[in-house]
Amino acid sequence: MRLLPKILPSEAEEDRRLDQPEPLDEPEPQPHGTSLPWGWTLAIAAGAAIPRLLYLFFFSDPENPGDRQYGDVWHHWQIAYLTKEIGLGAPGGPRLWDLKGLDYFWGVLHPLLMVAVFDVTGSIDIVLNRLVSLVFGVVVVVLLFHLCRRYWGTQVALAAALIATLLPTSVMNDASGMLEPLGVALCLIGLWAWPRRGGFWAGLAFGLATMARAEAWIFGLGMVIAAHLGRLGSRQRASLITGFAGVMLLYMAVLQNKTGNAIYPLWWNFFANAVGKWEITPISASQAAVRPILGVLLVSSAIGLAWSLWRRPRPYMLLTFGFGYWVFVTGMLGFTSYLASWVWWMPITRVFAFPYVFAGVLLAVVLLWWAPRRIGKRAVPFAWAAIGATVVVSQLAWIPIYQVFAPTEAAWQTTLAESRQLGAWYNQAPYAGHALAVPDDRPDITYALARFSGVEGKHLVSEMYDPFAYMPSGYGYADHRQVVDTLIECWLSDTDTRMIAIPNGNSNYEQMLAYNPNWFDHLGTLPTAGWNVVGVNAPRPSAADCGAARSASH
Repeated sequence: MRLLPKILPSEAEEDRRLDQPEPLDEPEPQPHGTSLPWGWTLAIAAGAAIPRLLYLFFFSDPENPGDRQYGDVWHHWQIAYLTKEIGLGAPGGPRLWDLKGLDYFWGVLHPLLMVAVFDVTGSIDIVLNRLVSLVFGVVVVVLLFHLCRRYWGTQVALAAALIATLLPTSVMNDASGMLEPLGVALCLIGLWAWPRRGGFWAGLAFGLATMARAEAWIFGLGMVIAAHLGRLGSRQRASLITGFAGVMLLYMAVLQNKTGNAIYPLWWNFFANAVGKWEITPISASQAAVRPILGVLLVSSAIGLAWSLWRRPRPYMLLTFGFGYWVFVTGMLGFTSYLASWVWWMPITRVFAFPYVFAGVLLAVVLLWWAPRRIGKRAVPFAWAAIGATVVVSQLAWIPIYQVFAPTEAAWQTTLAESRQLGAWYNQAPYAGHALAVPDDRPDITYALARFSGVEGKHLVSEMYDPFAYMPSGYGYADHRQVVDTLIECWLSDTDTRMIAIPNGNSNYEQMLAYNPNWFDHLGTLPTAGWNVVGVNAPRPSAADCGAARSASH
């Protein structure tokens, strides 16, 4: 801890240093604030884009972000696609739409952005999701370069950009279609805009970040609070709050209107999930074994965060964000119910992508900013050798990435084949143009149906909202067969459902088939998905019968 104030000066120390001429033996005597030609930005962006584009189009299947491993990518696509197909014109809309009820779980910015991309391009291909996340991943690299150059000079900036450009975890995750690149980029835009371009634009960026990722509620608010610790005028602070509060109040009003909870993403991602509302799987012994490692990382990053806020060196906002990100990830994964989701390959996933990049920034600062000031220019060649060695050694991370994602290609091809079969059944008379009821947990099949099988999203009905979901607890089918049969008839009629994909193990649907064999025609099975597909020809009840059945069931 005694070394930390020597590595990074406080604001007052930095101001005094900038008022004095640079010693002759200092590296990079140029002022950090001087502007660079646009060619630098374009070169950094191109350098960051090349490995990501190569991974996306040459070293992975662009249509397969990782079937059954990175399922959230398909889910993000599904929300955007169904919002375009159904939600924007739905009664009570416009609103987001999902088959699993997670429409507002992650935020509203990404689905709306993707709806715009779908409209502009005329395509619904999931490659667009991956390209959008790739672009924002490149923006992260560019912003880190400019932030590091502002605070520590061009050599540190180049080293940090090099690490961020070539880290396998960043390359893979940026090209995956996940949401983290968008959220991190918006936070870094806020850091870049503060304080040089006025507090309003920084506050606006922090606010938009909360609409992209649930954890950005914490990061954005944390950055606004941290900004008030610095030595800036009240006008800048007021404009920062104005920008941030304006976005947040609008966003919270939308959430309150659509979900009944003004902090819906924050609540369900953290306050509820952290205590096990959804993640109810017990923590295994192997998962508990990683807790001490995460604990050490948590304590170390908490010390860095506390020191950054206490000493407030010139780059303290960037340091607060980076150390705070480490505190958040290690704390949530190691010491809440999220630990039950830990798998051996968790360290290469999206949640650790930016923390590794920030660790690379710290390495570049120590080697190319602090060491030359302590040892002299002779440290620079050794520093760059260490940076190069770090980049080379980091490439070993491609081994676990390959082990995890290479096998998903076979799974994706099976998903694609079974979706095409389901589409073939659907596109024949008398089912074509009517609704297809599907389980709520396979967005990859939703994608394959829409993209390759001719089944539009507007024809999909989620079985999550079938009549059984609204029956009181303990209301048994066998004990109330006439009422339940009528409710099923009403649901099938109201949704115009003419085909149902029934997942294995659904006892309610098994009873439905057994009690009413004349309503259904067996079409076939999808063995890997575990779906039994039937055509529907159920009687159409009257409105009075439906009303009576609903009253009786309650």
